[in-house]
Amino acid sequence: MQLASNEVAAPPPSTTRSGLFHMPLFRPGTEVTQNGRREIVSHVILRRRELMVYLQGHDDPVKPDRLHLAPSLFTTERSPQPLTWFL
Repeated sequence: MQLASNEVAAPPPSTTRSGLFHMPLFRPGTEVTQNGRREIVSHVILRRRELMVYLQGHDDPVKPDRLHLAPSLFTTERSPQPLTWFL
């Protein structure tokens, strides 16, 4: 297959998974944005298979899709931790 001089061939899709993914991490004390206002996460619970986020100063829970938070980077690869205790 020949390409025109200004076209670039796209690399084939990778068959291996990288093990990295991005996901928002809601934990107590995390700053989130709701309707343009900054809020602080009080606590997070699972209720009827749904994640519910409670904000400080609010009694009602909020669904996470209504909150804006920069995603954190996670990995599915194991990373051995050094032994810090002895028997």
